[in-house]
Amino acid sequence: MVDLNDRKLEETLVHKAELMQQRGNRTWRANFGMIASLGGVIIVPILLGLWGGSYLDEVLPQRFSWRLSLLFVGFTWGFVNAYYWIKIENEKIDRIGSNRDGK
Repeated sequence: MVDLNDRKLEETLVHKAELMQQRGNRTWRANFGMIASLGGVIIVPILLGLWGGSYLDEVLPQRFSWRLSLLFVGFTWGFVNAYYWIKIENEKIDRIGSNRDGK
């Protein structure tokens, strides 16, 4: 006896496998572009944190390092941006895949 949940799980897995096959047909330029964009999303906030921290270290010296503090803030900000960017892109890919299936 086949459970309805098992059938739904199987359909979902087959659908995801088809989407992965479609993604595999991208050119190396498209993959490089996505990696470069993701790198920019992470690197820019880190560099802004370093720049702002070094400026504050000169203008407003404190017992702690502004540069190190804002580096950590930029690092956190960059990875949160990257997480949301990947999440949005994945949802777009899933929507395109479901539109092709006629759902």
